[in-house]
Amino acid sequence: MSGDKKSKKIITYDHRLFDIHCHILPGVDDGSRNMEMSLDMLQIAYDEGTRDIVLTPHYMVGRNRYEAADLDRRFEELKKEAAERFPDLSLYLGNEILYEEGIVDLLKKGDIHTMNGTRYVLVEYNVRTPFRQIRNSIEELSAARYWPIIAHVERYECLVKQMDRIDELLRMKAYLQMNISSIEGGFLNESKRWCRKLLQEGCITFLATDAHNVDSRGPYSQDYIPWLTKHCAEDADFYLSEAADMMVKGKYVE
Repeated sequence: MSGDKKSKKIITYDHRLFDIHCHILPGVDDGSRNMEMSLDMLQIAYDEGTRDIVLTPHYMVGRNRYEAADLDRRFEELKKEAAERFPDLSLYLGNEILYEEGIVDLLKKGDIHTMNGTRYVLVEYNVRTPFRQIRNSIEELSAARYWPIIAHVERYECLVKQMDRIDELLRMKAYLQMNISSIEGGFLNESKRWCRKLLQEGCITFLATDAHNVDSRGPYSQDYIPWLTKHCAEDADFYLSEAADMMVKGKYVE
């Protein structure tokens, strides 16, 4: 190699990462604006060690800029572009569903995407939603034979520092997803002690980036992993990839 030519540094990480919640699909919600931005976000995720991603654009009844078929088309376009740059990166499709009445009927009609076509559904709420409504929605989804994953569980005011309510949701077989940045007090969350407690007590099943852009809400993970591997060493791989791998295969996560 000539002296004026620098080789690209290859970084390897100890843990394979699987991101189940992000807004990288272009032009469909408040995440990526276009294909170029989506590919930039995928580059960041890839450089962070992520090798599997579920793309979860927002679904809000009556407020979407797309039909279900549009998501499928844009997803295939992004997969094609991504395969040329990142041949070992696997992409899957889902939705992040803002829960409202009628969601179950829309799921059954196929208007809303479950997680990679499985029974798993990623559902979110307004941050001030009362606990009773969250509990009732979990009952409704479960009765319809869906397996609900509560997105960024650390955000909801009715659940913060309410371990009895967290335990009740877990008994109802809801899965809890936390944004990985919340380990250090990330976007819309400064209560890292509570978030760390949920991880250490085994309440969380999935960690994800909830990425929306390439800057303040990019698909970054590595800065948050040292705490996880130090304090939750036995469960780190479960949180970072193993549970997600079972999820996209439609397997029941214990």
